[in-house]
Amino acid sequence: MRIAIVGGAGDMGSVACRTAVGDAAITAVVIADRDAIKAKALAAELGPKATGQGLDITDSDALSALLAKVDMVLNTVGPFYLFGPPVLEAAIAARVHYADIADDWEPTLEMLELDEAARAAGISAVVGMGASPGISNLLAKVAYSTLDSVEALHTVWRGGSGVPKAPQNPADVAPSAAIDHWIHNLSEPIRIWRGGQHMTADALEELEISYPGLGSATVWTCGHPEPITLPRTFGDVKESLNLMFSRPGLIAAAREVRDRVRRGELTVHEGSKAFLLAPGRRGPEAGDVPDWPGVFAYAEGAEGSGRRARVAVSCNVLPAGEMGEVTCIPLAIVAGMVAREEITQRGVLAPEACVDPNLFFSRLAPFAGDRSSTEPLDIRMEPIDR
Repeated sequence: MRIAIVGGAGDMGSVACRTAVGDAAITAVVIADRDAIKAKALAAELGPKATGQGLDITDSDALSALLAKVDMVLNTVGPFYLFGPPVLEAAIAARVHYADIADDWEPTLEMLELDEAARAAGISAVVGMGASPGISNLLAKVAYSTLDSVEALHTVWRGGSGVPKAPQNPADVAPSAAIDHWIHNLSEPIRIWRGGQHMTADALEELEISYPGLGSATVWTCGHPEPITLPRTFGDVKESLNLMFSRPGLIAAAREVRDRVRRGELTVHEGSKAFLLAPGRRGPEAGDVPDWPGVFAYAEGAEGSGRRARVAVSCNVLPAGEMGEVTCIPLAIVAGMVAREEITQRGVLAPEACVDPNLFFSRLAPFAGDRSSTEPLDIRMEPIDR
């Protein structure tokens, strides 16, 4: 299979490129990026299977010409509310498979509406195949299957672990696109699944969950695609939320900035700067953080005996490295699964709708360094006291 990776020379996309060239089922990798020099340099580094070229993703003719040369496109260009639906539409028109790392719920809804068109084109379009969403969805699929019936199915991740220290000179503060995205996410209404239906809510609603064997702690709601897609596959679930756990001081700083953005006192980018400069948001002064896995799924329901229970599922073989590795190695793995026809469903699909978790985590394990030989998943269950 020949694939193109748009945004392929960036911090995220380059990880997908490096992973894809090592997959025997992928015969060619076209690295397409607005920085043609970086794209060609990366291709030269990766060897004869890779080629590099410049691409302005907003140039529809150039994008169509690229897709005419490949069988699948991987989209790593954010923000996805701008660049998710248009690239997927181009893939449908070209009849090539598609996958992305979209982590915004709004474009996820837009792309799901293209399901019928994607099926008619005979393509598989896997949306949200990164860490959260992505790995988190597959952990949720395992959690769901562990219980006989499921009332609540949540995805959970540690918020703030990648937030940098504030610079000594406030003029030097430079928020990343990821922080801008997070502040935007918190400032806008989010979509959750509660009472068996989708509803609009505010982010940072405070709840408490108990991780089996590790104890209870506070968590906060966040707007991610998982509550959009999980109920589509697991229709009997009554509640599905995307949750963060973190140091309370970090959440307090984020809440204050969120409120100022909502009042129009700050733009999102200005809010990101204010957040990075906020005192008391890092380290012990920000309060304790639960000693939980960095990403996991959490379910409540009943065992076969009818006894109520909770389950948490985490991954022991997350890739070594930074955000790019944990996000874009999964994306490249799914491209290989499409190439091997291990994903045969057609349409616009969330990971839980088309990816075999056991097969996926077995493919992920070799990227875990010295943890590669461990059991891929940690599944913990405990009864819920009435």
